[in-house]
Amino acid sequence: METTIYKKTLLYSVLRIYSNFIYRRWFSTIEINGENSIPENSPVIFAPNHQNGFIDAMALLSSSPKPVVFLARADLFRKKTLDKILRALKIMPAYRIRDGIRNLKKNEDSFGQAVEVLLHKEFFCLMPEGGQEEVRTLRPLVKGMFRIAFAAQEVLKDTDSVKIVPVGIDYGNYDHSGSHLIVNFGKAINIREYYDAYLENAPVAQNQLRDELSKRMSPLMLNIRSEKYYDCFYITSYLYNAEMLDEMGLDDNETNRLAARQRIVSLLQKAEGNSSPLLPELNLLCKKWAEKHKDIAFSAQINEFGRETDGNLLVSFIYLLITFPLFLYSALVNGIPYLLTKFLTRKAKGTGFQASFVFGLSGILFPVFYLLEIIAFTFVAPTFWTGIAFIFSLPLSFFFMLRYKWRFRFVRERIKNIFVKDKEVPEILSYAKRLLTDK
Repeated sequence: METTIYKKTLLYSVLRIYSNFIYRRWFSTIEINGENSIPENSPVIFAPNHQNGFIDAMALLSSSPKPVVFLARADLFRKKTLDKILRALKIMPAYRIRDGIRNLKKNEDSFGQAVEVLLHKEFFCLMPEGGQEEVRTLRPLVKGMFRIAFAAQEVLKDTDSVKIVPVGIDYGNYDHSGSHLIVNFGKAINIREYYDAYLENAPVAQNQLRDELSKRMSPLMLNIRSEKYYDCFYITSYLYNAEMLDEMGLDDNETNRLAARQRIVSLLQKAEGNSSPLLPELNLLCKKWAEKHKDIAFSAQINEFGRETDGNLLVSFIYLLITFPLFLYSALVNGIPYLLTKFLTRKAKGTGFQASFVFGLSGILFPVFYLLEIIAFTFVAPTFWTGIAFIFSLPLSFFFMLRYKWRFRFVRERIKNIFVKDKEVPEILSYAKRLLTDK
């Protein structure tokens, strides 16, 4: 049994730097809050909400002060080559009933290694919801994490305490780059405080711990509990976002916008509990608006600019015109791996793993094509320094291409918003105001 997965290797350190570099440029903005909640020099288990496959793990890894060992679904480890790669990346298999009852015994190996990680005061992560789903809802938590925590605490006794750190992750868009990322670390749970109860009655202690963790995770994310009005609440939380931000007297940043959306959803859920007669009307309006807008968050924020031409739009339009030659160069040197990535990941659309496949494949394909382009360019480069400039231009051109695409999309949607009126928006805002201010 491998027992050194917690140890850092040169390969892992290099890959972590490389992946974090790419990941932090995947988003337009990244805001990390509560890093001081991560205990120092203690066994730590991170417990994040799980909505977006490997991208969730990267969100945690890129914001953690040191490496993290993960558990992942066992079916990813079926091929020996992939098994070796995942283990080199500090990822271990976790078996579920769907993997076969006989395979559940193999979890003892992974759980034993997880305990050893904690005993060496390294960071460990297990997604407490068990699986992933592209919904902004905190789903029921499973108990595997608590078994590992209590097993480690049993060895530690009173010498130290395992800490479970709740984590909330929020994305502007699950599948596409260019949106925001928020990572919120919450107050850690001290397992030693539950250990005596665990010795008396393990199932009861695990249930108490599960309830406490759920209670601490919920405020760190957008937790829409309504099934009937899920889409309605989500849409309204974005369309009314700016108004609620002003009402709460908060500065305009993504963390505060999340707080405003949380407030909107909380009040709407209260209205649902009171059987407000306004909710069915609001729900109908939101459905009509959503039929015309695939990216809810993006379209809602474009709506905040209004239907007038302003300096922001003019500057963006001029920027696109002036930098268009640079975009052509960027498209030329990045076009083949970009289109190939799109083609190879097309079947992942709607599976919840699209962003994970695009991110992972991009990290492999682009360096390979860059190497081929560099080799080809050496035969035509007029000078040594021209070749050096070309090499540095490749990654810079890729990120410029992404930014240019995002700016183009912004201008296009702004112009569309000016000429095509969303007649549902004023009514949605009116209904929302009445619901959110109804005492």
